[in-house]
Amino acid sequence: MTISTIPLFPSHTFVPGGQISRRRAICLFGAFAGFTFVVKDGAIALPEGTSLFTWDGTALGAPAKLTLAHHDQRAAEKIITVAIDEIERLERIFSLHRRDSDLSSLNRDGRLEAPAVDLIHVMKESRRFGNLTKGAFDVTVQPLWLLFSEHFSRNPGITTGPAETEVETARKLVGYQKIDLSEGKVRLSQRGMAVTLNGIAQGYITDRVADLLATQGITQVLVELGETRALDDHPEGRPWRIGLADPTDPSKTTETIELTNKSVATSAGSGTVFGGAGQYHHLFDPRTGDPAKHHISASVITDRATTADAMSTALFVLPTSQVKNVVESFPDMQAVVTSPDGTKHRFVG
Repeated sequence: MTISTIPLFPSHTFVPGGQISRRRAICLFGAFAGFTFVVKDGAIALPEGTSLFTWDGTALGAPAKLTLAHHDQRAAEKIITVAIDEIERLERIFSLHRRDSDLSSLNRDGRLEAPAVDLIHVMKESRRFGNLTKGAFDVTVQPLWLLFSEHFSRNPGITTGPAETEVETARKLVGYQKIDLSEGKVRLSQRGMAVTLNGIAQGYITDRVADLLATQGITQVLVELGETRALDDHPEGRPWRIGLADPTDPSKTTETIELTNKSVATSAGSGTVFGGAGQYHHLFDPRTGDPAKHHISASVITDRATTADAMSTALFVLPTSQVKNVVESFPDMQAVVTSPDGTKHRFVG
């Protein structure tokens, strides 16, 4: 018996003018998906009659993968097709890169008269997470993202950020409380406001697809659609093993966790770097308008990927002294935040 390892996923960096995706600093261990797996006589050791089927693609501009166990290839292909259709449906709602998406229409017009039910749900969840974190999670930081990305695109090689006056002007457009969700509509109350759901939509899509697969009778699956959710155990009879990548060197892992019916999300400033040797990145503190500086990564383990996604973003923004109270308000949540000096702080809800 031998052990084989497939290389881990690459990191994503900011390219001026290119498509930006929010990198999740998570490496996966298991068959076909960046996993470590057992090979016996040239084949993966799985229960008799069971095979692992995978799909690789993209979701909201980020690498995506489904890994599921099934005994019938045709049935597995049909189930994966259903999942892909759901991913594409949700992208038409949440994508910032599609001009025809609900989110793009909202940002362009400042209102949606007949928004998708999924959008309303995610917006309401975003408001709830904003309230629970006292504003650390805020989906209206898109004007800050645009300001910083345009600043560094116009000035290649520059090591300083936008002027304080520009940052303050953009910050005044931030405030999830200014989104009107009354009467089944969505309205942005201030001209120039814009919404990004990159800190929650990937988790929501992960949950939707995982729930859909569960209704199809799939009990052993790993869903990685920007965030990761594991249903049941790995078919080898053990938990799914997830390696948390080193935020300073994504080719390395800092620790391995085990998931069974849990989700994990990691936010790291290194995911999208605008400039300034990593100082200027995409995870903004809504209260200051600047990229958050308290941590270099924040990982959250909890039941739902939606929660893990939003909370990893919020905890990255919060100072360590405030993380404990927030995590304790979520039963069964675990969190690890890493300080710039590499110190790990662990919290349990």
